[in-house]
Amino acid sequence: MKLKNLFYIPAIIFLTFYGCGPVEKEIKANSGVRIALSGDSSAVELKRIPSYAIKEFRADSMKTEQWQDFFAVYEEIPDKEMRDFQTALDGDYLVNDSLISFTPTGGFEKRKSYFSRCYIRELLQGPEDIIATRDLSPTDDFLEYKFTIQ
Repeated sequence: MKLKNLFYIPAIIFLTFYGCGPVEKEIKANSGVRIALSGDSSAVELKRIPSYAIKEFRADSMKTEQWQDFFAVYEEIPDKEMRDFQTALDGDYLVNDSLISFTPTGGFEKRKSYFSRCYIRELLQGPEDIIATRDLSPTDDFLEYKFTIQ
């Protein structure tokens, strides 16, 4: 075996071990976060929110418009093209242990369909970023949940 061929052996071993190393998991915007209807169908709940985000929501008082830019409930309409342009339902937001719940002001009407959206890109930001921007803009990824009140 020639001496110059010995140079390639450590390089091949290095590349083999480097290539077989752990793969970084891509963090998806909806990893772990879920939207569900409460047990009595009176509220919509955003569940499994990271603890640092819950602490920030508790510490910072947000206006209704800011809540709606982050987590909003809409009445379902037949025209699918116009559903993105309607206004969100008014209601109360409550922050609990690991969830945020929304209860509409007039309650949900029976035999009506609704959908809820959570613009969860902001949950992947660090607490400092959320506080610094103070703008939860509805761009990028969102999580949607459709439901009908029986």
